Amino acid sequence: MNTVYARHIWWLILAMAALAVASFALTGLHIDPFSKPALLAPFGLLAAIWWFYRNVRPDPRLRTLAECFAQILLLLLFGTLLSYAAAAAPIPFRDDALLAIDTALGFDRRAYIDFFDSRPWLFNTLTLSYFTFMPQFVVVLLVLFFAKQPSRMQQFVFAAGLALLVTDAISVLTPSITTIYLDLGLPVGAEIPAYRYTPLPTLQALRSGSPYWIDLDAIEGLISFPSFHTVGAVLFIWGLWHVRYVRWFALALNLALIAATPMTGAHYFIDIAGGLFVALGTIVAAVWLGRPARVPHLAVSAHAAISAAPMEPAA
Repeated sequence: MNTVYARHIWWLILAMAALAVASFALTGLHIDPFSKPALLAPFGLLAAIWWFYRNVRPDPRLRTLAECFAQILLLLLFGTLLSYAAAAAPIPFRDDALLAIDTALGFDRRAYIDFFDSRPWLFNTLTLSYFTFMPQFVVVLLVLFFAKQPSRMQQFVFAAGLALLVTDAISVLTPSITTIYLDLGLPVGAEIPAYRYTPLPTLQALRSGSPYWIDLDAIEGLISFPSFHTVGAVLFIWGLWHVRYVRWFALALNLALIAATPMTGAHYFIDIAGGLFVALGTIVAAVWLGRPARVPHLAVSAHAAISAAPMEPAA
């Protein structure tokens, strides 16, 4: 267990919790604590497992696994709450700018969607991969546990939490809504068919200035740029890259997830590029964070080697 990662992850959780409280006070958001009481059960179970394998039957690997699960759940919870606060900020929607960037880069949204719509088997495969996003947080931790890579497990948790915090911060300045109108060929502001999901009603309610109660049992994805699904896909690939028996499957699955993002996630293509940059930046930060933990060890080893070396007589 790497105590450097564990400590920094808990500091990150505390920072996100404090930001959530402050941002809710500023935006008039509230949480309905009874909307999903079952949410508390995993934390109690994980705390019990952590205590048992710390005090009754000491096992650093199982203790680290329980702690990482609790940490990732808290990071996802506070990160999601912060995304609601970010969406409530009265910043103009940036759809014109995001679409203009896509167009300047030569991306044809209509052609992209038509390509997959004409191939139902491919469309369904990509859609299925898109919905593996949340389960993969669990799968990655379990695979790394059984592969005996606790440090990579902690690196992954830290990178995921930091990436979510950065994504929330950037999304405050880049809200968007109109991919749904582009895909349906409707003018912005037109009535959207009831069969087509859109977070627009939630965004409008958040921006209305009236008190808003978040139903934890009906959480929605409100972030467009950068795409956090893309961030997660890159982190899943990186997290499992040194586990040979799942490396290529994780790569294929998450490339499919990224490919599905413009369609199933209703993202602009530039949202994906933004997600790639956030993911790479947080991976670098997570790897860099582990370096100080090795310095004392190296120093002790060097000192021991010097002490053990035979002394040569002075000339």
